[in-house]
Amino acid sequence: MPTLSLLRKVSICALILPLATPVQSAEVATIVVSSVAGGPLDVLGRMLAREATETTGQTIVVENRAGAAGTIAAEAVGRAKPDGNTLLLTLDTVATANPHIYVNSKFKIGESLELVSLLGTFDQVLVVPSKTGIKTPAAFLDLAREKPMNYGSAGMGSPGHLMMSALTQDSGIKLDHIPYRSNSAVVNDMYGERLDSGFLTIAGVLGPIKEGLLTPLATSGGKRNPLLPEVPTLAEAKLPGLENFDESFSYLVFTTKGSPPEKIKAWNALLSDIVKRPSTAETLRMLDIQAYESKTVSPAQWVQQRSARWEQIVRDNNIRSDQ
Repeated sequence: MPTLSLLRKVSICALILPLATPVQSAEVATIVVSSVAGGPLDVLGRMLAREATETTGQTIVVENRAGAAGTIAAEAVGRAKPDGNTLLLTLDTVATANPHIYVNSKFKIGESLELVSLLGTFDQVLVVPSKTGIKTPAAFLDLAREKPMNYGSAGMGSPGHLMMSALTQDSGIKLDHIPYRSNSAVVNDMYGERLDSGFLTIAGVLGPIKEGLLTPLATSGGKRNPLLPEVPTLAEAKLPGLENFDESFSYLVFTTKGSPPEKIKAWNALLSDIVKRPSTAETLRMLDIQAYESKTVSPAQWVQQRSARWEQIVRDNNIRSDQ
């Protein structure tokens, strides 16, 4: 007869195996990425698809659907067959900021999508052209109070726009917002000194920072960022109104509303495992994706809290679209 130890192992395997195979042998799963090919979201999506394919043996493809601040991709997944085989990989702003900005949109994320996983969070960094000579957040705020200054972002409701809106509101300064189509366009105009500043994704500006073209003044999170350990957080600067500044964004995975709960659980288990693997650690580090491991706030609660924060920022700064 099997030993008790063997019986326990078999029972455990029986529980784990279904969670590790969210798609069946004859099915194809799709990860819809709400960005163009080559960006951080796309890199992350293709890594997830590769690792998931190697784990399950199933065909998992990546489809890029950029535009409308992530809404085009979200709508596509919302219209998909609710079988759990279509996933949306996107920034949390689709769920935390867009509903407050695009108030007239017919698309309602809560009616169309279900949260599968929060893969991790990422910070941003406040940067200025190095030629300005500004070295600290205090000097930046002082100069903004003395003369008109501007900043660039990847568009209305983008992380850079929201983050700088939070900074200006909390500190009391005023900056003119210049929207662009991408963060790379923002960086290019900072080189040409047509832009005074920007709050940008750290992974996207490490090169210019190391080359001495951009000066990092402060990061946005509650603790120093591992990619820029020498750069203080805004809270560390202990400036009036910014003593408790702690803002970050996340990468979320959704699936179609009404998908089988067992498949949602299976995807959550698989994706959670993938982002903890040694084989993915370097990619996640270079993308500045930090593990979300809160024991008191669930991913759904995190989304709710960020939604409340951005609702306040959107309302107070009149960030609205009539579309």
